[in-house]
Amino acid sequence: MAQRSILIIEKSGGPLNTVAHNLQQTGCQVYLASGMRDGLQQAMEHVPDVIVLSRAADETETLDLCRSLMRNLGEESAPAILIAPTSHPSEIEDPAHDSRLAESLALDLMAQAVKTLTYRARHTIDNQAILECHGIRLDPRFAVVEMDGNRLDLTPTEFRLLQALLARPGHVLTRAQLEEAAGLPAKEKEPEKDPENPNRTRRIDVHVKSIRGKLDGKGVLIETVRGVGYRFREAAWNINALN
Repeated sequence: MAQRSILIIEKSGGPLNTVAHNLQQTGCQVYLASGMRDGLQQAMEHVPDVIVLSRAADETETLDLCRSLMRNLGEESAPAILIAPTSHPSEIEDPAHDSRLAESLALDLMAQAVKTLTYRARHTIDNQAILECHGIRLDPRFAVVEMDGNRLDLTPTEFRLLQALLARPGHVLTRAQLEEAAGLPAKEKEPEKDPENPNRTRRIDVHVKSIRGKLDGKGVLIETVRGVGYRFREAAWNINALN
């Protein structure tokens, strides 16, 4: 997976500078800019996934930055803009406030960065993107799946099913959608309900059960949504647990 990147635009010594260190610990590439002019230059050079601005940033300058990014990078490549909920100095009574705020912001920023990348992956026509979540890494180019560095032996159908689930973590996919993603021939597709035997195990359920078994303890990450289908559990925003 390509390294996630974030550009923080904040005056020197501002509270968001503390956030940068926490984000770097999660594996993000973090760029720091001291003002809007510097921020625009770095944005054009690095094209980050997310740009973080202080709430104290000038509104006119923020709008100018957004227009410049859209004009020069286009809608598809323009980064997401996140306004950090920094507090007014008069509201800070506890000297530990800044530290707690920085840690809280780091989690929120990471969530935004990953969600942005997930959104782009869903809307791209490139099915060769490497997918990674919870230590499970899927590389379509070489048809390889690894879990915590160990290669898993999946069938082609299981590989395509896991790819569909990993591409949209947190989103529910119906059995019909998973059948299509797995490339099952139309004649092999089964109805959502079997009128002759309602308790009959569906074909997709068999494949999902097999994948869960091969994922061992992480099989629980593929969650059943009763009466609908399945979803892959979205990453929790724990800095120490992020891959």
